[in-house]
Amino acid sequence: MIDWINTLLTSVSMSIDAMTVNATNGLKEKGMPIWKMLLISLSYGIFQFLMPCIGYFVGFSFKEQLEKYIPWIAFTLLGLLAVKSLIDWLKDFKKTEEEKIESKKIGFLEVLLQDVATAIDALCIGFVYLELSIGNALIVFSIIGITTFVLSFLSVLLAKQIAKHLEKWAGLIAAIVFLAVGLKILLEGIL
Repeated sequence: MIDWINTLLTSVSMSIDAMTVNATNGLKEKGMPIWKMLLISLSYGIFQFLMPCIGYFVGFSFKEQLEKYIPWIAFTLLGLLAVKSLIDWLKDFKKTEEEKIESKKIGFLEVLLQDVATAIDALCIGFVYLELSIGNALIVFSIIGITTFVLSFLSVLLAKQIAKHLEKWAGLIAAIVFLAVGLKILLEGIL
């Protein structure tokens, strides 16, 4: 059964990196056409859907052996994501405004690298949902992808207003949410 609150929290948390990067893209390429905003946002959403699918199916192959360890694995992975998000946030926090924003065009290769970088943690999310049936897992991963697409598109549209605030706190917010979801899964699994 799908836990809709966890799914929503996870979807938003998974979207934060893509939102921040896309908002920054909007600042870097000030005259970005709407079709490019849509295409870049769609690519983030696709990667945020595909990566958990890969993690899920790799993990699903070993589900019987992993069953009793799933809460611990989920907690560990989400804990690592929380630590990674916190470290990234601390690094970004130290950057000067000039380092954060420089004017340039956003190219295909750069977007592809951003897709992978913002979705690599989503690979781990696939392991978190191993207790779900394939259909329910695909629903959750679709929600993550759709949420990422919508929020990334909104963030690039509103880049000038959002990026200054979101970029500053995105890593910390993601770290807190990942840790909270991980603790909830662990406690439900062992209690």
